[in-house]
Amino acid sequence: MLVQLIKFGIAGLPAFLIAIPLNWFLVEKISLFKPVAYLIVLFFQVTVNFILLRLFVFNTETKQNILVTYLKFLWGISFFRLLDWGMYTLIVQKTEIHYLVVQVGNVILFSVAKFIYTKRIMEKGKV
Repeated sequence: MLVQLIKFGIAGLPAFLIAIPLNWFLVEKISLFKPVAYLIVLFFQVTVNFILLRLFVFNTETKQNILVTYLKFLWGISFFRLLDWGMYTLIVQKTEIHYLVVQVGNVILFSVAKFIYTKRIMEKGKV
C-alpha cells in the first residue's frame, strides 16, 4: 500500500505542476476571481489525475465501465475538492497568505484521504 501511495503522489505531479501556473494565469492574466479560477483548476486536476491514476497506479482490470468509474471518482473526489476549495477560499480571503502557498498546502493536506477513497473506487470489482 505504501508503494501505491507513493505512485499516487507521483501520478498527481503532472496535473499539479500544470495547476500552479494555470491558477496563476487565470488569476493574474485573466483576472478571474480567485475562487472561480481555483474551481477551474480543480476540475482540470481531477480529470487528468483520473487518467494517470487509472493508467499507472490502479491499472488492474475491473468489471466496471470506465465512465461509471470516472463518475464515481469525480463525485467522491469532488467532496474532498469542495473541502479543499472552501478552505482555500476562506484562507485567501481572510489572511495575507499567498494563494499559491495555500494551494500547495491543501494538496498535501488532502492527499491521503483522496488516496484511500480512490483506491476503493479504482479497485472495486477487480478481475
